[in-house]
Amino acid sequence: MGKGWKFVGEFMQGRKACLAIECIVALPDLEEAEAIAGKKLVGADRITATELSQTQIKALKLKEGDVLM
Repeated sequence: MGKGWKFVGEFMQGRKACLAIECIVALPDLEEAEAIAGKKLVGADRITATELSQTQIKALKLKEGDVLM
C-alpha cells in the first residue's frame, strides 16, 4: 500500500478555543481522501491535510481504504 493522509478539521463556531478533530484516510489519492474527510469533518471552519508515509500508516495498523477518526 502507498501513503495516506491526515486531515485536521478546526471548528470555531462560538467557542473561545478552537476544537480540532483528526481524520486519517489510508488512500494514496489526495482527491479521494479529501472527499472522504470532507464528509467526516462537515462544518469545519478549516481543514488542513498532511501526507503520511507508508510506515506511518502501517504503524497505525490501517489497510488501504480505512478511515480513522
